[in-house]
Amino acid sequence: MPEIDLRNLPPQVLERIDAASVDLRGERLEVVDRGRVLEARSFATGELRVDDDGNPTIDGYATVYEFPYEVAGGPPYGWVETIAEGACVKSVRERDDVRLLVNHDGVALGRTRSKTLELESDTTGLRFASTLDGRSPLVQTLSSAMARGDMDECSFAFQVLRQEWNADFTERRILEVKLFDVSVVTYPANPAAVAQLRATEPVPEIIPAPEGRMSVALARALRDQLATAR
Repeated sequence: MPEIDLRNLPPQVLERIDAASVDLRGERLEVVDRGRVLEARSFATGELRVDDDGNPTIDGYATVYEFPYEVAGGPPYGWVETIAEGACVKSVRERDDVRLLVNHDGVALGRTRSKTLELESDTTGLRFASTLDGRSPLVQTLSSAMARGDMDECSFAFQVLRQEWNADFTERRILEVKLFDVSVVTYPANPAAVAQLRATEPVPEIIPAPEGRMSVALARALRDQLATAR
Protein backbone atom coordinates (compact mmCIF):
# COMPACT_ATOMS: atom_id res chain seq x y z
CA MET A 1 0.00 0.00 0.00
CA PRO A 2 1.61 3.32 -1.05
CA GLU A 3 2.21 5.94 1.60
CA ILE A 4 0.32 9.25 1.52
CA ASP A 5 2.68 12.17 2.11
CA LEU A 6 1.04 14.73 4.42
CA ARG A 7 4.20 16.65 5.27
CA ASN A 8 3.47 19.64 2.99
CA LEU A 9 7.15 20.45 2.48
CA PRO A 10 7.95 22.62 -0.57
CA PRO A 11 9.68 20.90 -3.54
CA GLN A 12 12.76 23.09 -3.00
CA VAL A 13 13.15 21.72 0.53
CA LEU A 14 12.58 18.10 -0.50
CA GLU A 15 15.16 18.41 -3.28
CA ARG A 16 17.69 19.89 -0.87
CA ILE A 17 17.11 17.11 1.66
CA ASP A 18 17.42 14.42 -1.00
CA ALA A 19 20.63 15.96 -2.34
CA ALA A 20 22.15 15.89 1.14
CA SER A 21 20.85 12.36 1.83
CA VAL A 22 19.09 13.56 4.98
CA ASP A 23 16.91 10.78 6.40
CA LEU A 24 14.01 12.56 8.13
CA ARG A 25 12.44 9.29 9.20
CA GLY A 26 15.73 8.02 10.58
CA GLU A 27 16.09 11.25 12.53
CA ARG A 28 12.52 10.75 13.85
CA LEU A 29 11.32 13.96 12.26
CA GLU A 30 8.54 12.10 10.51
CA VAL A 31 6.34 9.13 11.40
CA VAL A 32 3.93 6.89 9.52
CA ASP A 33 0.37 6.59 10.82
CA ARG A 34 -1.80 4.09 8.94
CA GLY A 35 -0.02 4.79 5.68
CA ARG A 36 0.11 8.57 6.19
CA VAL A 37 3.49 10.29 6.46
CA LEU A 38 3.32 12.97 9.17
CA GLU A 39 5.83 15.35 10.66
CA ALA A 40 6.98 14.86 14.26
CA ARG A 41 8.79 17.12 16.69
CA SER A 42 10.03 16.50 20.24
CA PHE A 43 9.35 18.93 23.04
CA ALA A 44 8.86 18.66 26.77
CA THR A 45 7.86 15.49 28.48
CA GLY A 46 4.81 15.58 30.68
CA GLU A 47 5.19 15.38 34.41
CA LEU A 48 4.14 12.08 35.96
CA ARG A 49 2.21 12.12 39.24
CA VAL A 50 -0.30 9.98 41.14
CA ASP A 51 -3.81 11.32 41.77
CA ASP A 52 -5.92 10.89 44.92
CA ASP A 53 -7.28 7.56 43.61
CA GLY A 54 -3.81 6.15 43.03
CA ASN A 55 -3.91 6.48 39.24
CA PRO A 56 -0.85 7.78 37.39
CA THR A 57 -1.46 11.06 35.59
CA ILE A 58 0.65 12.83 33.01
CA ASP A 59 0.49 16.44 31.91
CA GLY A 60 2.76 18.95 30.27
CA TYR A 61 3.33 20.74 26.97
CA ALA A 62 3.51 18.77 23.74
CA THR A 63 4.84 21.82 21.92
CA VAL A 64 5.95 25.33 22.81
CA TYR A 65 5.01 28.33 20.69
CA GLU A 66 7.42 30.96 19.38
CA PHE A 67 10.52 28.88 20.12
CA PRO A 68 12.87 28.64 17.09
CA TYR A 69 14.71 25.33 16.69
CA GLU A 70 16.73 23.62 13.98
CA VAL A 71 15.31 20.80 11.87
CA ALA A 72 17.63 18.31 10.13
CA GLY A 73 20.66 20.19 11.39
CA GLY A 74 19.47 23.59 10.23
CA PRO A 75 20.70 25.39 7.09
CA PRO A 76 22.07 24.87 4.52
CA TYR A 77 20.28 21.52 4.10
CA GLY A 78 17.74 21.73 6.92
CA TRP A 79 15.91 24.77 8.24
CA VAL A 80 15.05 26.79 11.33
CA GLU A 81 11.45 26.30 12.38
CA THR A 82 9.04 28.12 14.69
CA ILE A 83 5.54 27.05 15.64
CA ALA A 84 3.46 30.22 15.83
CA GLU A 85 1.29 31.00 18.83
CA GLY A 86 -2.16 29.54 18.26
CA ALA A 87 -1.09 27.03 15.60
CA CYS A 88 -2.94 24.24 17.45
CA VAL A 89 -6.07 26.22 18.35
CA LYS A 90 -8.27 25.07 15.47
CA SER A 91 -7.37 21.40 15.87
CA VAL A 92 -8.19 21.57 19.58
CA ARG A 93 -11.40 23.54 19.03
CA GLU A 94 -12.63 21.14 16.35
CA ARG A 95 -11.86 18.19 18.65
CA ASP A 96 -9.64 16.27 16.25
CA ASP A 97 -9.25 12.64 17.30
CA VAL A 98 -5.84 12.78 19.01
CA ARG A 99 -4.26 9.86 20.86
CA LEU A 100 -1.67 9.60 23.63
CA LEU A 101 0.82 6.92 22.56
CA VAL A 102 4.26 5.53 23.30
CA ASN A 103 6.69 6.06 20.40
CA HIS A 104 3.83 7.03 18.06
CA ASP A 105 2.56 3.45 17.98
CA GLY A 106 0.58 0.76 19.73
CA VAL A 107 -2.36 0.90 22.11
CA ALA A 108 -3.62 4.37 23.00
CA LEU A 109 -3.11 5.37 26.63
CA GLY A 110 -5.58 8.23 26.23
CA ARG A 111 -7.75 9.71 23.49
CA THR A 112 -9.60 12.96 23.01
CA ARG A 113 -12.63 11.20 21.51
CA SER A 114 -13.09 9.12 24.67
CA LYS A 115 -12.31 12.16 26.85
CA THR A 116 -9.34 10.41 28.44
CA LEU A 117 -6.91 12.92 26.91
CA GLU A 118 -7.39 16.66 27.36
CA LEU A 119 -5.76 19.25 25.11
CA GLU A 120 -5.56 23.00 25.57
CA SER A 121 -3.83 25.61 23.44
CA ASP A 122 -2.69 28.54 25.58
CA THR A 123 -0.14 31.31 25.12
CA THR A 124 2.72 28.95 25.97
CA GLY A 125 1.87 26.06 23.66
CA LEU A 126 -0.19 22.89 23.43
CA ARG A 127 -0.86 21.51 26.88
CA PHE A 128 -2.00 17.93 27.37
CA ALA A 129 -3.27 15.99 30.37
CA SER A 130 -4.38 12.40 30.85
CA THR A 131 -5.25 10.15 33.77
CA LEU A 132 -3.81 6.76 32.87
CA ASP A 133 -5.24 3.33 33.62
CA GLY A 134 -2.99 1.96 36.35
CA ARG A 135 -4.18 -1.60 35.58
CA SER A 136 -2.56 -1.53 32.15
CA PRO A 137 0.82 -3.32 31.93
CA LEU A 138 1.90 -0.72 29.36
CA VAL A 139 1.06 2.10 31.77
CA GLN A 140 2.96 0.34 34.55
CA THR A 141 6.02 0.00 32.32
CA LEU A 142 5.79 3.62 31.19
CA SER A 143 5.29 4.89 34.74
CA SER A 144 8.38 3.03 35.91
CA ALA A 145 10.48 4.31 33.00
CA MET A 146 9.39 7.92 33.54
CA ALA A 147 9.82 7.76 37.32
CA ARG A 148 13.39 6.50 36.81
CA GLY A 149 14.10 9.14 34.19
CA ASP A 150 14.68 6.53 31.47
CA MET A 151 12.06 8.17 29.26
CA ASP A 152 11.97 11.94 29.55
CA GLU A 153 10.89 13.32 26.18
CA CYS A 154 7.63 13.78 24.34
CA SER A 155 6.88 14.14 20.66
CA PHE A 156 3.79 15.09 18.72
CA ALA A 157 2.71 14.07 15.21
CA PHE A 158 0.99 16.60 12.98
CA GLN A 159 0.16 17.80 9.49
CA VAL A 160 0.97 21.39 8.58
CA LEU A 161 -2.06 23.17 7.11
CA ARG A 162 -0.69 26.72 6.87
CA GLN A 163 2.93 27.85 6.83
CA GLU A 164 5.31 30.58 5.73
CA TRP A 165 8.87 30.24 4.40
CA ASN A 166 11.53 32.84 3.75
CA ALA A 167 12.91 33.39 0.24
CA ASP A 168 15.59 30.68 0.34
CA PHE A 169 13.46 28.16 2.28
CA THR A 170 15.76 28.07 5.32
CA GLU A 171 13.26 29.53 7.80
CA ARG A 172 9.80 28.10 8.33
CA ARG A 173 6.95 29.46 10.42
CA ILE A 174 4.12 27.00 11.08
CA LEU A 175 0.81 28.83 11.39
CA GLU A 176 -1.72 25.99 11.68
CA VAL A 177 -1.52 22.24 12.21
CA LYS A 178 -3.81 19.25 12.39
CA LEU A 179 -2.92 17.09 15.39
CA PHE A 180 -2.70 13.29 15.27
CA ASP A 181 -0.96 12.12 18.44
CA VAL A 182 1.10 13.06 21.46
CA SER A 183 3.70 10.45 22.39
CA VAL A 184 6.17 9.70 25.13
CA VAL A 185 9.27 8.65 23.20
CA THR A 186 12.46 6.70 23.83
CA TYR A 187 14.47 8.73 21.33
CA PRO A 188 13.52 12.37 20.69
CA ALA A 189 13.42 13.98 17.26
CA ASN A 190 14.90 17.35 18.21
CA PRO A 191 16.54 17.62 21.64
CA ALA A 192 16.56 21.41 21.26
CA ALA A 193 13.01 21.57 22.54
CA VAL A 194 11.98 22.63 26.00
CA ALA A 195 12.00 20.09 28.87
CA GLN A 196 9.22 19.63 31.43
CA LEU A 197 7.50 22.98 31.14
CA ARG A 198 4.71 23.22 33.68
CA ALA A 199 5.10 26.72 35.04
CA THR A 200 2.38 29.13 36.00
CA GLU A 201 4.76 32.06 35.63
CA PRO A 202 5.41 33.68 32.21
CA VAL A 203 7.80 31.73 30.00
CA PRO A 204 11.33 33.17 30.13
CA GLU A 205 12.83 34.80 27.09
CA ILE A 206 13.98 32.01 24.81
CA ILE A 207 17.34 32.38 23.09
CA PRO A 208 18.18 29.70 20.49
CA ALA A 209 21.32 27.79 21.44
CA PRO A 210 23.98 26.55 19.00
CA GLU A 211 23.41 23.22 17.25
CA GLY A 212 19.81 23.12 18.38
CA ARG A 213 20.73 22.55 22.03
CA MET A 214 18.83 24.09 24.91
CA SER A 215 20.73 27.04 26.37
CA VAL A 216 21.97 26.73 29.95
CA ALA A 217 20.10 29.90 30.90
CA LEU A 218 16.82 28.53 29.57
CA ALA A 219 17.30 25.17 31.25
CA ARG A 220 17.93 26.86 34.60
CA ALA A 221 14.94 29.17 34.19
CA LEU A 222 12.62 26.26 33.43
CA ARG A 223 14.01 24.24 36.32
CA ASP A 224 13.35 27.13 38.69
CA GLN A 225 9.83 27.60 37.33
CA LEU A 226 9.05 23.91 37.80
CA ALA A 227 10.21 24.08 41.40
CA THR A 228 7.99 27.12 41.99
CA ALA A 229 4.97 25.44 40.33
CA ARG A 230 5.10 22.45 42.64
